Amino acid sequence: MTLEKTRRLVQGAIGWGSLLLILLLLPAAWTPAAAEEWEVTAKSFVIMDAASGKIIFAHNPQAMLPPASTLKVMTAMLVMERLKMDDRVPVSAYAASAQPSKLGIKPGETYNVKDLLYALMLGSANDGARALAERVSGSEEAFARHLTQSVRQWGAYRTTLANANGLPADYQFTTAQDLAILFRRAIENPELLRIMQAKYYTCQGDKEVRNHNRFLFTTPLAVAGKTGFTRSSQHTFVGLFKKDNTALVISLMGSQQKWADLRVLIHKGFEMSGTPIAKMEPLEERLWFAKKAGSRPGGKGKIKRGKAKVIMGSAAPLSLKKKNTKSR
Repeated sequence: MTLEKTRRLVQGAIGWGSLLLILLLLPAAWTPAAAEEWEVTAKSFVIMDAASGKIIFAHNPQAMLPPASTLKVMTAMLVMERLKMDDRVPVSAYAASAQPSKLGIKPGETYNVKDLLYALMLGSANDGARALAERVSGSEEAFARHLTQSVRQWGAYRTTLANANGLPADYQFTTAQDLAILFRRAIENPELLRIMQAKYYTCQGDKEVRNHNRFLFTTPLAVAGKTGFTRSSQHTFVGLFKKDNTALVISLMGSQQKWADLRVLIHKGFEMSGTPIAKMEPLEERLWFAKKAGSRPGGKGKIKRGKAKVIMGSAAPLSLKKKNTKSR
């Protein structure tokens, strides 16, 4: 029964004051599974069946929010349409001047597309994103226009982009639903999927990048994903998780505690899909990555688990915060 029909039925039997009270109480009672009940801080999220594209559950899926570095999934998709992996990419002063996270490329250097894509998707290299954008379209501004046109052709109708890396910009936004749709398309590209699955990669000049997707280090359920963070966007994420024959694409935007929120969504997603999993322990917050100086042969750093500070390269520690508190 609709809310309007209910109003009409009870209007004749009770006074307006009582009716107002009932109507105020009904939405809470009729909400099937509010995000608050799941203790999720994200402003929006989508849990999507990867095989069919059907949305299993969502919260504010069409809210337009800044994507942060999840935008780099879109950048990689367009780059791989336009360039070959062994194509050479010159580095301009503009590309090299990008704010961190960055690979540390310098003006006048030349890299191949493959190295910059790994730096883009694992280490979230903003300078690599600019260099690739300039190689594809001549400028980052032109690339953003081409990328906006492309993502809308791919089904992301509420996405507008202003750069190639997700750094804060005026009039740049996407939605959790668009992110899920685009990521589902991205994983159909075996080469791009292989890049996002890598934990480490060593680029030209012995520059090592490590995947920011901590789930790859903590659970076999994780297949691939991309993280993002700016102060304006808060934490964002889109990724693929799989158990047996069930595969889920999960996107999340505006989160204050990304890893904790995602553990809830992963657990609920598999439960709602009929493939329940055991409770996920908070391993992501406990990971500690050794610096390269103490790394194993081949450049892969040690991974320790414990209740120590959360350290990833030179990034500042992330800490779990209670709901409705402000992130740093």
